[in-house]
Amino acid sequence: MPLQFDMPFAELPHYQGVNPRPADFDSFWEEAIAEMRAVDPQVELVPADFQTAFADCFHLYFTGVGEARVHAKLLRPKRVAEPHPAVLMFHGYSGHAGDWVSKLGYVAAGYTVAALDCRGQGGRSEDKGGVPGWTLRGHIIRGLDGPPQ
Repeated sequence: MPLQFDMPFAELPHYQGVNPRPADFDSFWEEAIAEMRAVDPQVELVPADFQTAFADCFHLYFTGVGEARVHAKLLRPKRVAEPHPAVLMFHGYSGHAGDWVSKLGYVAAGYTVAALDCRGQGGRSEDKGGVPGWTLRGHIIRGLDGPPQ
């Protein structure tokens, strides 16, 4: 069966979709950014039990909006020039930062790695989103029918 499209094939590469911008878009982001900037991050760097000959490994904690503590695994090469590149890792839905070993290839190549535990998922980060009960599922639809909070 041949592929069928709802517009001429020649127009598809130029199509940009339709996604109406909410009326409160600018005010929402202005308020969200102001809230984030007002947070005292209270950064804490704790050496991990896991260490290697070429990498320093840490648990990185900081406070995010809503006073939630956020966790990341931070791995740095022991001998590297400053400044140097970094890799930021964000896991998939219901995941976590993963194991230390899976990040060592980047560190051996001279990269610092920060692997975050997204809030309310499977890792060590807190979720203080005002939703009672278990929050491992439902983040993608939370708040769709309500106010921005």
